[in-house]
Amino acid sequence: MFDLFKPRAVALAAALLASPALAHHAGDIFQAGDMVVSHAWTQETSGTSHAIEVFVTVSNEGSSADRLIGATTSFTNRGVFQAPVLNASGSLAVTEVPALEIAPGQSITLQPGGIRVVLPNVQREYGAGSHFHMTLEFETAGMVEIDVKVDEATHEHEHEHRDGEHDHDHDHRTGS
Repeated sequence: MFDLFKPRAVALAAALLASPALAHHAGDIFQAGDMVVSHAWTQETSGTSHAIEVFVTVSNEGSSADRLIGATTSFTNRGVFQAPVLNASGSLAVTEVPALEIAPGQSITLQPGGIRVVLPNVQREYGAGSHFHMTLEFETAGMVEIDVKVDEATHEHEHEHRDGEHDHDHDHRTGS
């Protein structure tokens, strides 16, 4: 059993969350209450893909913590949050976590090799340049539907864009 509250696991998770060098540009911006969600992306899938990993940045602009507790689409089973942790023997392993807490003023970036949303039982193939809708659920702020951009798959799990490649940046804040 993995204990997410052991100091080494917490330090690893914090380091992965606070990696601005790996953060992606803002892209589309969506908002539910004080929670701001920006640039949701994934890599293209093949017809044999069983799951899609989704990466996103979530910022808490409020004065109290909130928790990301769910992720759903119309074409997969309910999403799960996965995080790398150090197990008792010191090896890196991936485990499911029930929720992600975002403190006031904190931004977290879900990224390859770190925390991510995994959408199981994919029923479709998505190519680079396409997109799909996903609903995120926060414990306090409620639900927000976001647009997930599908990027070209890379072999090294790197995610970069050439200048001018994205023309979809716009704001979807509801202010509610």
